[in-house]
Amino acid sequence: MQIHETAFVVSTYRSYFEEISKDIYAKLWNNEATDALIPNILESISKDEAILHSLRNRFFYERMISFFTENNGGTLINFGSGFSMYQFLINDNVSTIEIDQKDIIEYKKERIDDWINQGKLPRREIRYTAIDFNQSTEEEIIDTLQPLIKKRPVFILVEGVLFFLTSKTTDKLFRVFNRLQNQGGLVGSVSYLPEVKETSVYNRLLHYFDSNNNTNDSFNHQTITNSFYKNIEGYLLEEHIDEFELAKIYAPDNIIKSKTDILNENMYILRKS
Repeated sequence: MQIHETAFVVSTYRSYFEEISKDIYAKLWNNEATDALIPNILESISKDEAILHSLRNRFFYERMISFFTENNGGTLINFGSGFSMYQFLINDNVSTIEIDQKDIIEYKKERIDDWINQGKLPRREIRYTAIDFNQSTEEEIIDTLQPLIKKRPVFILVEGVLFFLTSKTTDKLFRVFNRLQNQGGLVGSVSYLPEVKETSVYNRLLHYFDSNNNTNDSFNHQTITNSFYKNIEGYLLEEHIDEFELAKIYAPDNIIKSKTDILNENMYILRKS
C-alpha cells in the first residue's frame, strides 16, 4: 500500500459513519478499488478502524467550528490534507490552505473543482500547495505559506501525518507553526503514544503495511510522548483526548473494551502563547 492510498481509505471510513464524523461529503471520494481493499484491512488490522477515524474527524470538526465561530472566520492550514473535507463543513468566512504531496494535491484540486462546478460542493476560498515536509527547509515552507494567509487567526491541522515523519521533521514543522501563527492560534495534532508498540493491533498494522507495500514506499513509524506536546516552544497544551475516550462521547453504543484492543490515536489541541 502506497502512502497516498490511505487518503482514499480514510475518506471512505468517514463515509461509513457520517453521523459520527459529520463529513457529509466524504462519500464523494468513494470508489470500487478502495471498497475492495477495506474488508481485508478491517479483518487484518482492526474492525474498529472506520469508526475511530470518524471519531477523529468529529473531534477536529467540533474544535474548528468553535474556533472559527468565536473568531468570526480565519484560516485553516491543513498539513497533509489528504482527502479531508473540513473546508466545506465549516463556515464560508474561513479560508483554507491545503498542503500535501504533489500527486495528491493536484488530484484533489481537480476533483474538488469539478464537484464545485457540478454543484456537489459549496464554493469556498481554497489555496493548494505541494510541499515535501522532509525535503523542504523551514524557510522554504514559511516563504511558501506566509503569502497565502489572508485572514487571521489561524488553525493549523496536522492529522494522520506525524506517524510517517521523523522526529527531526516534526520539530521543524512545529517551528514553522510557531512562525505562521499569532497569539491565540490553535494547532490540532494526532499521534500514537509509544506504548502502542506493545499492542497486537499495532503490530498487525505494521505487518499489513509491509505485506502490501508493492512499490517499496518507505516511511517512519513515529510515536510521540505526551511530554513532547507539553514542552513545545511557544505553545500551551490546551486539550488532550484519545479515541477510546472519544468513543464514549460520540459512539457510546460501540463497545470497545480496552484501549489496547484498538489503534488508539491521541488528539491534541495547542494554543499559541
